[in-house]
Parts: sequence; C-alpha cells; structure tokens
Amino acid sequence: MSLQSSEWFSHKGIECSRVKAANDAFPRHLHDEYVISANLSGSEEIWLDGKTASVSAGQVTVYNPTSVQASKFGGDSVEFVSIHLSQSLLSSIASQQNLRSSNAAPILYDGVLNNPELHQAICRFALTARHGDPQWQQQDLIVLCGELLDPHSEHDKADQPAINAVKAWMHDSLTVKPQLDMLAQVSGLSKYHLVRRFSQQVGMPPLQYHMQLRLHRARDMLRKNVAPLEVAMLLGFYDQSHFINAFRKVMGTTPQHYARQCRFSAE
Repeated sequence: MSLQSSEWFSHKGIECSRVKAANDAFPRHLHDEYVISANLSGSEEIWLDGKTASVSAGQVTVYNPTSVQASKFGGDSVEFVSIHLSQSLLSSIASQQNLRSSNAAPILYDGVLNNPELHQAICRFALTARHGDPQWQQQDLIVLCGELLDPHSEHDKADQPAINAVKAWMHDSLTVKPQLDMLAQVSGLSKYHLVRRFSQQVGMPPLQYHMQLRLHRARDMLRKNVAPLEVAMLLGFYDQSHFINAFRKVMGTTPQHYARQCRFSAE
C-alpha cells in the first residue's frame, strides 16, 4: 500500500493538499466543508451517494459538505490537488461578488466534472496560496469560487468599455502595484466580474496582465543600460529578488544576464 501527502498547508483557514497514491483507498467518510480536487495524473475510482465513477487526469471532483464519499487507487500512481473551502467562506464570497446562490450555504453540482477552467483555477489557487502575493491569492480565490458558482458565465460585450478603462489605467500606472479593489473601482464592476470578464477578453487575469506590462517596460529599460536594481525600484518591485524571479519566469533568464547580453550584442 502506498499513500502519501506530499504537501499540505493552510492559507487563511483554507486547507490545500497535494496527494500521491497507489494501491490504497480512502474509506467512506465525510467533511464539513466543500472539497474540490483536480486530478493531475492517473485515475481513481470514487464512491458518492451510492454510485461509483472513474476520475481521470484533467477532471475535477466536487463534494458538498457532509457528503459521504470514498476513493480507491489502483496500481498506477495517482496525483491530485485538493482545496477545502468552508461553507461560510464560499457564502461570503458569493454574496460579496454577486454570484448566484439561492441558499445560505450554496449547494454545488457534485461528482466528477469535465471543466478545464475549474481544473486550472484549482491548480492556480493552490500555487498562489502557497507562494503568491496576497493580491494574487485574493484574485485566484475569487476566480475559483466563481468557477464553482457561475461556471457558464458568457462573454458580455457591454463590459468592453470597463475592461478598456482598466487596461488604459494599467498602461499609465506601471510603477504602481495594483489592488483588486482599485481596479474594480476603475471598471465599475465587482472584483469577480472584473477578473472574469478581463480574463475572457484579454486572455489572462488583470494582475498577471499588469505584471506582463511591467516586465516589458523592464526589458526596454535594461536595453537602454538602466541598472537592474534601478529598474526594480522604478517599477515598484518590493525587492530585487521579487524582480529577478518575475523576470526569469517570463524571459527564462535573470535581468542581470539579459542586460549583459544586450550590451554584448550592441558592441
């Protein structure tokens, strides 16, 4: 038998885990919170409400509070990420962001789901909850809850002027670290609808988009022989390591190395 939790942590009362398992099982049990999992690899068999179902890589499982559930893992290794959300937290976010909820505690469609957007939202929140900036954590939690409560939201062209206003503000504010509350005020939308509509129209959430703009400006400044430390300060990165990590994630190299290569190519 082989069952190990390779990673477990709690972020502001939200529990996240990353589990690898083979030739083992979770017996029938229940949780008093929502459990949302993204299957990363392998397959498992679940039992829920008297029915069994197979879960493959790329699929999502959703369990409502107090649902009796069980899981069985075969010989091939299975890996999945799980997030535990309290009823009060999901209800609060649903109310704050004007998401649909006809119950004091929302009842989710549970079982096995084919929802790539929700799968991505689970993985992204688990990553930012562990290592990310608080504003990114808030953004990704709002997106996750939105995917759970409003999975079929359509693109609304009426929001285009609001998104354009946010993009214009971002292009003019590269030295400012934006807050979601601030961007919501610029757009006139709730934080959730801002993030959802912005992602639909632009292709990425607003905070990631603003980071891309800052890094593009950083690259231009490095090409003009501005020192990396000065670039970091001028563009509002809170320390040099934050700038280095963000730059390397996009460019595949450090600002210092990029600047050196630019100087060499100019000679």
